[in-house]
Amino acid sequence: MKRLIFAIMLLISVSAQAQNKPIKAHLQKVQVFLQGAYLFYQENVYLLPGNNEFIFENISPVIDENSLQASSKSGVVMETSHHILYKEKPKKTGQYDKALRDVRDSIEDIRFDLKEIDYKYKVIVAEKNLLVNNRMMKGEFPKDSLPLLRDALNLLKEKLSSILEQEFKLDKYKSKKDKTLGQLQTREQNLINLQNGQYDNGSEEPVATHRVIVTIYAESPANAIVNFNYLIANASWTPSYDLKAEEKSKNMQLVYFASINQQSGIDWKNVNMSISTTNAYDNNTKPELSPWVISFIEYFNRTKRKAIGITSNSAIPMQKESVTYNNAPEMDMAEQKSITEYIEVTENLIRTEYDIKLNYEINSDGKNHKVMINQKNIPMNLEFAAVPKLSTDAFLMAGVGGWEDLNILPGKARIHFDGLFAGEIMLMADGVKDTIFVNLGKDRTIGLSRKKIKEKYKVKFIDQEKVETRSIELVVRNSKNIPIEIKLEDQIPVVQGTEEIKVNLLDGDGAELDPLTGLLTWKLKLNSKESKKIIFTYEVRYPKGRTVANL
Repeated sequence: MKRLIFAIMLLISVSAQAQNKPIKAHLQKVQVFLQGAYLFYQENVYLLPGNNEFIFENISPVIDENSLQASSKSGVVMETSHHILYKEKPKKTGQYDKALRDVRDSIEDIRFDLKEIDYKYKVIVAEKNLLVNNRMMKGEFPKDSLPLLRDALNLLKEKLSSILEQEFKLDKYKSKKDKTLGQLQTREQNLINLQNGQYDNGSEEPVATHRVIVTIYAESPANAIVNFNYLIANASWTPSYDLKAEEKSKNMQLVYFASINQQSGIDWKNVNMSISTTNAYDNNTKPELSPWVISFIEYFNRTKRKAIGITSNSAIPMQKESVTYNNAPEMDMAEQKSITEYIEVTENLIRTEYDIKLNYEINSDGKNHKVMINQKNIPMNLEFAAVPKLSTDAFLMAGVGGWEDLNILPGKARIHFDGLFAGEIMLMADGVKDTIFVNLGKDRTIGLSRKKIKEKYKVKFIDQEKVETRSIELVVRNSKNIPIEIKLEDQIPVVQGTEEIKVNLLDGDGAELDPLTGLLTWKLKLNSKESKKIIFTYEVRYPKGRTVANL
């Protein structure tokens, strides 16, 4: 009995393979790069002894043929190729004969109606000419026939009004018939196109179907899995972030998103997604140094560098990157608890990959589709900061550390504080410091003031120098019911382009000075309802009789 069943199955398989029936391949996984994407397929097939040819459809029309590859553990892949099948137009059939007859009968009826309208026009024109050209209507009466003239004019008015009214109705009726005739003629042409197999408004362009053909050699019959993948250029992703902070938390939550855009020509339905931080189309050819030749100018010009074959337009040849990726193993989906439980982050020497073990649907519509790819808690320290010289507002700043461990790419970050949107910043991958400061918003319960102390402003002359001394007063008040820490910033001038001007900080009142920028920084602690006053003094020395700009 088992032999009989096996023989029947073998016969069915032989029959199916003899027909080379196309298989609609199922897209299993997509690996998206900053530019480009790999599409991975997996199909169950049955192998017979010898060569087996399988035709797979549902292939992107923008496939990169050079990247196509296939594998199977149950056989040897002999050949993998990409083909385009141009479907022929269906032959003319009688499917639309009745509809065509009905439309043509209606067109004939409309044309008879238009002829009838034309006859009525002729009658109206003849009647109007007869009426207007009548001797009586022209006033050719005997001398004493004034009553007859009056009656003739009344008759002319009455008749002409009737004739013009009929003419107007005929014009309106004819316009409707002409419109209906045009619609019927369009319908007739569409039916003719359908009858002839011309579906695209009479276009004779054949429909292209892209296929991947895989030939596998097997020594014995076996059930097998065929994997194949290829690269497309019409896909990309860009990073974006959400930074979420709460007043009572010591951490800031970083949510990492990928905005995926694809125009592959096929929709990605229920696929596993993998995000890579590299560009699949980067030029990965290492540059080569040409000989660096020096000589005396006259000899160098005379030889024109012919001896070593260097030309002014020599360039390094560009080569396309060849990348090979293995299919990811099948994964069982569980109930979603936290997005991070379904994301596997892999780092190697040149890239970071985010493998998302969830199914996504991204249509080939050219729109951005946002996908969460990571989520981290970063240590955060809250403090207030103010620059009274520029603003009397205090700003709540979050000092966030640990960026060196995140491997982020440049992208926009939306900031949320206590559930409310607080602004947007640009996170940069290059030169990201260990700690960055994020503005969470203004706090107007902290009072700030800044003024110049006039009575301490002094000008004196020492030998050939003029010395100006200035003092600035800063006042900060904490109106909150809790103590705060605040960082105040101000500045003294810095000199550029000359050594004749000198600036000295005489009294910084505890400030930390950056001599390159002139920035003054104070870190203060204020209790509830407490105020603090800071006074700093500096002097500027320059030659007597000279004027200093921007002082």
